[in-house]
Amino acid sequence: MRIKTDGKHEYRVDQLRQIMQATGEGTKSGAFDFSTEFTLRMLKNLDQALHHPDMTEELAEILSTHTVDLTYRIEADLDVNPSRRARAEK
Repeated sequence: MRIKTDGKHEYRVDQLRQIMQATGEGTKSGAFDFSTEFTLRMLKNLDQALHHPDMTEELAEILSTHTVDLTYRIEADLDVNPSRRARAEK
């Protein structure tokens, strides 16, 4: 497999170096493996976190990136049906 790193894709070389440094991986393929395993696991974990009862809008915003956008909001709805209320008061 070849990954383009020329022209508009030059940024990939720097990203790979950063991953190698951050993870202590000594090879580009090791850094690539780490990155893909981490990403797959993290996406699963983020989905779990999003549905956790302690999740907040602020945490969702902190966990978001430019490629993964988490949105969390609590919605409440109250529907008062006048005919039900009248029956309940009887």
